[in-house]
Amino acid sequence: MFRTLTAAAALATLSTFTMSSAFAQASAPAAHAKPKAVAKKPAAKAKAAEPVTATNDNLSAGQLAAADRVLTGVADCEMKEKVDVEKIPGHNGNFKVVYAHKSYTMVPEETTTGAVRLVDTSGAVVWIQIPAKSMLMNQKEHHRLVDGCQEPEQRVTAQPPAATGGVAPGSTITTTTTTTTTMQVVPPAPVKNSSATPAAAASGMWK
Repeated sequence: MFRTLTAAAALATLSTFTMSSAFAQASAPAAHAKPKAVAKKPAAKAKAAEPVTATNDNLSAGQLAAADRVLTGVADCEMKEKVDVEKIPGHNGNFKVVYAHKSYTMVPEETTTGAVRLVDTSGAVVWIQIPAKSMLMNQKEHHRLVDGCQEPEQRVTAQPPAATGGVAPGSTITTTTTTTTTMQVVPPAPVKNSSATPAAAASGMWK
């Protein structure tokens, strides 16, 4: 009987030790557990210019000749704004004009004034280039988007002549003789003011 009690006591002690070990392992923190990986958010992409409109490869000889006079590069405009004019590779006479995160595909339009006109292939926007400056206009809504844009070549043109009596260095002075004729001038008949707004008139000029 003593042996039976001793065996029972040993079994009870072993059971208690096993339960204590299991409880200790369950309650102890996992010291070597790997931290969970935190998913990284993708970096925000810089806002790119909107897709350009369709190109036009069916240009006339006059349009291609006008394309040779288009000034390319970044033009500095009023209010510290900028317009970027670049040729589109593989599409002769086509230009990409970027302003305010919007991109337009433009082609030259023949003019009688000597000004350069690039017209958006969708017909909404026109880029007008004259010797002293350029401007971007919305010809559908008849208003300027940005004005006073100048490439380096235009800044030189807009500068006043050097202080040499009004004559630029290296220029040739030509003296001509004119004959003055007195004649009676008849004033023209009164003309009614145009109903077009100033912006609308500007969008139709330089053609």
